Amino acid sequence: MQYISSISIPWVSLWLALAAPAALAQSVHISHCNRACPQSPDVQEIVVHHLYAAGIERQTGMAEWVSYRVIRDSIGVASLLPRLWQSDRLLEVELAPELQESSGEDFFQPDLSNAQDSEYRVNEILYNVEDRGRLAPMTSFAGTPYWEELNNLSNMAPLPRDLRLGSWARLEQAINGLAAQVGEVHVLAGPVQQATQSISEPTAYYKVVLFDNRLASFIFSADLDQNDSYCSQRSSLAAIEAETGLALFPDLSGLQESALLTELGCGQSE
Repeated sequence: MQYISSISIPWVSLWLALAAPAALAQSVHISHCNRACPQSPDVQEIVVHHLYAAGIERQTGMAEWVSYRVIRDSIGVASLLPRLWQSDRLLEVELAPELQESSGEDFFQPDLSNAQDSEYRVNEILYNVEDRGRLAPMTSFAGTPYWEELNNLSNMAPLPRDLRLGSWARLEQAINGLAAQVGEVHVLAGPVQQATQSISEPTAYYKVVLFDNRLASFIFSADLDQNDSYCSQRSSLAAIEAETGLALFPDLSGLQESALLTELGCGQSE
């Protein structure tokens, strides 16, 4: 229970202004976002759980961004945790239309008692384990009592297997290592989605790591090989914002670009 006592108050420490008539305007404080959550030109529904906040694009029902903070006590071993996808009970947005328009066999719900089965099931749709992943990772929160939230659809992205098990996962491990050293690290992650694409096929994914106004930004092409280095995917905050149309840290200034690369294991020669 150490994790609960150490974070129960900070979960509500920061702010997000909600759109509302002037007389009813409110400020909601969300610790997952650093001062303010990302701003998007799209109409969003923002969902907040114990472990993460996500901006859900209303037309697609998919996350444009997931914001979370890894703390020293939250990290744990996730290898045995169940990974069955589930609907997000807090969301009004339904499952993305492109994911609903499946063939008849995709709506067949087999017997779930077979523990050896390798497919995820959500609302009677089958998702192959090879092409779905979590924007906020299990390993960063396996030490908490809230890890099951990471199976919510609002945390799901169509991450290709080679990326998910390769450089993406290795960066997540480096982030865990940094959080274990410094105590707390903020992370933003999401897809790079072109307007003309199917939502199930983003061209890339981004991850931004922030600690003490120092950050490191990465863009991962969806077709990366499993052995590719995450350090080779270094980018900039401006490049990610240009690709996504998001303002990722709208209330922060004086950010030191690439200042965390060394702490994440990326030397000058890489």
